[in-house]
Amino acid sequence: MSGVPTQPDRETVMDDLIDALRRFTVESDVFVDVFARAHGLGRSDLNAIMWISTGTSTGDPITVGELAQRLRLSPAAATALVDRLEAVGHVRRTRDPQDRRRVTVRMSETAMTVASAFFVPLGRRMHDAATEFSDEELARTAEIVRRLTNTVTDASRDRA
Repeated sequence: MSGVPTQPDRETVMDDLIDALRRFTVESDVFVDVFARAHGLGRSDLNAIMWISTGTSTGDPITVGELAQRLRLSPAAATALVDRLEAVGHVRRTRDPQDRRRVTVRMSETAMTVASAFFVPLGRRMHDAATEFSDEELARTAEIVRRLTNTVTDASRDRA
């Protein structure tokens, strides 16, 4: 034995990455459930809010039909979900100024403020946890996670 450390093989490294992502997913769900319980929201509500808030933040609001596709819900179920979120003041529907037939869903200012107060501190902690990694390492990691996420999305569609 030469005492030279051996590199783990690719399968071991991939298994470790998949396990880390699985744990991240579960711990993220636990964190998000704290927010959900505090605001009387279910899992579908939270998933919808994530897509709606992303569209609101980027200036590219989502339609109910797009939301139905992303959540794998029927159009009627997506409409009922948005109706529920609108009734409690989390979201609002608006007509697209370019195409009055197109109705989009946006987060209310109050809901964005409440969500930011809860989730922004986590974002700061995540930034702090990654300070030792280079921009290149972070960019490469983000690309890997996006590809693995797309794989999960594709597998989910295949099962639907």
